[in-house]
Amino acid sequence: MKKLLIITLAIFSLYACTKKELTPHGSFGLQAYLDMKSTGETENLIACAGGTSTTFVGDAENPISVFFYVEEGATNFQYFETNSVNIDPSDYNLYYPKEYEMTVLFKGIMRKFNHPALSDERWGIVTYELDGKVHMCNPIRIKAAAEPTEDITAIVNIMETGVHPEFDWSFESEPNNVIYFSIVSDQDDNLISGTYTTDKFWTFYDLSNVVLNVTPNPYPAPELSPDSEYNYALMGVSDDNWIHTFASKSFRTN
Repeated sequence: MKKLLIITLAIFSLYACTKKELTPHGSFGLQAYLDMKSTGETENLIACAGGTSTTFVGDAENPISVFFYVEEGATNFQYFETNSVNIDPSDYNLYYPKEYEMTVLFKGIMRKFNHPALSDERWGIVTYELDGKVHMCNPIRIKAAAEPTEDITAIVNIMETGVHPEFDWSFESEPNNVIYFSIVSDQDDNLISGTYTTDKFWTFYDLSNVVLNVTPNPYPAPELSPDSEYNYALMGVSDDNWIHTFASKSFRTN
């Protein structure tokens, strides 16, 4: 049990072996920031958030995590948030910068903002800059108090079939999830694969039911070594980018 707890914290938050940074802060809102950029062009980035009102993956001080995928060369990471959920989430004038600590995950492939507890709902947006453009995620509905993220590790089944393990979470019954993010990493904090599927199963490294692939260096296809231990994490995400369910467990190839 103690070992599993350590693995869970390592795969999802990686507090013991990641670099922490402070995000930049300003007094102007998201729309003003976008207007300030000379090109005015924006690109999309992938982000989602999960947590509860009390604790998430062992963190009681910041029980909400805003995860995002990072493209190589990105800079100026920021997080903006509204003061209420009862607004038009596409009105960027209503988003204001938050100075939250940021944790680097998987040696920089992903990062997360460490968000304090909330008693109400908000909308949040992550941004960074790359190649002269602002990259911005779709609005995330932060609803830790109303719909806390559920740990479904107990119902995730991993069939350790050689170097092509099969992951199945067919007993997951959250009706609001529309997509599932699977992460496979090794014991040295290297992200081996990151894939999205709308199904409740996935086999490493089968892309036949993958709708989005964020695997670093996917060509040639990543491979797992026999008789080796790896970590698996799963996020079930709704159409408003909230993580309703998550799981984290280790497995060993045959």
